[in-house]
Amino acid sequence: MLGALLTAMFIARSVMFAIYWSDPAHRFQQIEPWMPARYVAYSWGLTPAEMAAALELESLPGRGRTMGEISAETGVPLADLAKRIEAAAQGREGAGK
Repeated sequence: MLGALLTAMFIARSVMFAIYWSDPAHRFQQIEPWMPARYVAYSWGLTPAEMAAALELESLPGRGRTMGEISAETGVPLADLAKRIEAAAQGREGAGK
């Protein structure tokens, strides 16, 4: 019974995730300081490794670390981080063609 409940919860979460990210309004959102880095990566179609490379970090920060926090910790203005992310997304798009 517990296994079935956990499976149903996982399936529901996966479906909700797919529906959310299939909405074009959630793609390529303007990067704001409150946004977690993983949210930005999903929005811009980047893997965690690609996002980390764009931010010039060894790995993508853990859950909940916002772009504002990353900007403050690295000393790189948010606008510059946004330009790096956009360039990485464009590079990925160009590589797929």
